[in-house]
Amino acid sequence: MKSLKNQKGITLVALVVTIIVLLILAGITLSLVAGSNGIMARATNAANRNEAATAAEQAELKLAELQMDYYNDYYVDASTSSTMTDYIESKIGSGVACSNSRYFMTVTGGVVNVYVGSDATGTLVTSRTYQEDADLFTWVASKWNYDV
Repeated sequence: MKSLKNQKGITLVALVVTIIVLLILAGITLSLVAGSNGIMARATNAANRNEAATAAEQAELKLAELQMDYYNDYYVDASTSSTMTDYIESKIGSGVACSNSRYFMTVTGGVVNVYVGSDATGTLVTSRTYQEDADLFTWVASKWNYDV
C-alpha cells in the first residue's frame, strides 16, 4: 500500500479557507453594488439629479422666452403695461409645457415648480422662489431646489 504522505495536491483545509475568502469577497461586492449607498443607488440618485437639472434648465429657457416676449410687448409693441412678474404669471397661468411637453412648469405663490410629465400630476423634480412684487422677474433663491 502506498503512503499518502507523498501525494501532492490541495488539502481540505486549503480548499475550505479559499471558499471562505471567496464568500467574504462576494459579500463585500454585493454590499458595494446593491447596498443602500451602493453603486446602483448612487447611479439612480445621479440619474434623478440629472433629470431635475435638465428640468430646471428647460424652465429657465421657457422663462427667458417669456421675458423676451414681455420686452417685445412692452417696448416694441406697447401692448402691455403690466410688470414683468405679472406678465409671466399671466402667460404661465395654471401651467405651461417646457421642452416639447417633457416638463411642465407652474407658478404658485412666488414659487416656480417644474414637473416631469405633461401636466402638474407628474413628478415634481425642482422648484425655485422668485420675487413677486418686483418690476422685474428676479430670483429670491440663488439655486434651484432639487430636494422636493
